[in-house]
Amino acid sequence: MDCQENEYWDQWGRCVTCQRCGPGQELSKDCGYGEGGDAYCTACPPRRYKSSWGHHKCQSCITCAVINRVQKVNCTATSNAVCGDCLPRFYRKTRIGGLQDQECIPCTKQTPTSEVQCAFQLSLVEADAPTVPPQEATLVALEVCCSLRLIKQQRRNLSSPCHPARRPVLSPK
Repeated sequence: MDCQENEYWDQWGRCVTCQRCGPGQELSKDCGYGEGGDAYCTACPPRRYKSSWGHHKCQSCITCAVINRVQKVNCTATSNAVCGDCLPRFYRKTRIGGLQDQECIPCTKQTPTSEVQCAFQLSLVEADAPTVPPQEATLVALEVCCSLRLIKQQRRNLSSPCHPARRPVLSPK
C-alpha cells in the first residue's frame, strides 16, 4: 500500500496524515507520498501568506504596483495584499460580460472615451498641446535671444572706461 498525497510512513510502516498548519504557517518541508514525517509548522516567509488551515504552502503576495494599482492593504502572513484603484493615468479594461481585468493599462489617445479614468487626463493632454506653429515659436525664441544679447552688450559698454558717460571730465587750467 502506498501513502497518499498528504501522508507519510510512520515508524510502524503505517500511512499517517501529515500535520496541518494554521494560517500564517506552512510545513518546514514537503510531506506526502510516504515522505516528510519530521516536517513541522513554521512561519510563512516574507511576502508570502496563508489564510487557512491545511497542508498547503504559503502563497506569494500580490504586488499592486506590478499591475499598476494602488495598494490599499499590506500583505501579512495570514492575508494577501489588497489592491485599490488604478494608478493615475491607468485604467482597467472591461471585458465582455462586464468583468474587469486585474491589471491596469496606460491611458493613451486610443483609449475609448467610455473609460472615465482616462477622460480627464486625455483632455489635459489635448489642452496642453502647442497652439503656436513651430516656425513662429522659433522666430520668437530667436528674437528673445537677440534682445538679451543686445542688453548684455549695452551693459558691457556702460562699464567700459571709454564709454562717454564714464570718461573723466578735464577742466582747462
